[in-house]
Amino acid sequence: MVRSAAALLAALILAGFVSLQQVATHTVVDGDTLWGLAQRYYQNPFDWRRIWEANRERVGDPNLILPGQVLTIPGRDAPVVAAPAGQEPGDEGWAQPSPGPPRTVFFSDTSAARPRVIRSEQGSFLAMTRDVVYAAPWLVPLDQEAANLGTLDAFAGGASISLTARAWDRVHLMFHGEAPPVGTHLLAFRVTRTIDAVGQVATPTGFLTLSEVEGNEAVAILAKEFDRVSLGDLLAPLPVYDLTEDRHAQPVAGGPEAMVMGSAVYTELPKLSGLVFLDQGSDHGIGIGDEFEYVNRLAGSDVVEGRLQVVGVSPQTSTARIIAMTDAVFQQGLVVRLARKMR
Repeated sequence: MVRSAAALLAALILAGFVSLQQVATHTVVDGDTLWGLAQRYYQNPFDWRRIWEANRERVGDPNLILPGQVLTIPGRDAPVVAAPAGQEPGDEGWAQPSPGPPRTVFFSDTSAARPRVIRSEQGSFLAMTRDVVYAAPWLVPLDQEAANLGTLDAFAGGASISLTARAWDRVHLMFHGEAPPVGTHLLAFRVTRTIDAVGQVATPTGFLTLSEVEGNEAVAILAKEFDRVSLGDLLAPLPVYDLTEDRHAQPVAGGPEAMVMGSAVYTELPKLSGLVFLDQGSDHGIGIGDEFEYVNRLAGSDVVEGRLQVVGVSPQTSTARIIAMTDAVFQQGLVVRLARKMR
């Protein structure tokens, strides 16, 4: 009996190994997505492009796989075609139409004059301040701990029974190594949720400025709250923000596709200004301010039903906010295309 069970287990393992190395087929049923199929066959939803590339002749739009279609499921060694890292509009594969009106204006000014900076007669500007970038959550791979510099471990300057800090409070920080110099700006953050098969969501809670430093300890001022800042929050460097107010996203054609991997917060239905994660990042040429579109091919080749604006980037993924949609389209597995690139 034991021998039979062992043989059966070995057969199942061998069958699984073969299925990963050899070409198989899958008949699409209602509810299937390339994201889900990649998770099913490769245990990695990020491999959805592998299936799409093998079925380009029958699947022109990765959002449109129809019940009854028979898809080829290639082995893991099959090549995947993607936009080269750092490719810019105008390079081979990306056409650049004549520029349209600017849609986005960037600036670092935090003064009361901000509304004057972003006003437009056509209403075509969409502002992105530093705070939008600094407050953007990011993904931590499932098999990794959130990289951090240290911990917010106590309040400074007197006893407190509170577990949260408010703007302009002084807080005590402990670093894993030597503390950065006075004047350094840092983010406080915590891991807030896990997206199955994708990663953990790291959510910024506040903006800190170091005011006193000694060894691996420091006192900081909480200059900005993005969320509830609590004892135990982790510390990270600020994201790079080097945008100026006269830059804007310009139209491109033939930009790369990205897939929505999930929402930054748990929600049944995405909403305007909500944040989602895309499976393309700075290693793929994506930058802050780039805009993606979802085009509903069933309704027409130019029917745009949703737009996303990138507000945070990491090497392999990016964070984007929903800036337009006609329905709750930004569900996990939706494929969008880069439509405007920062220039």
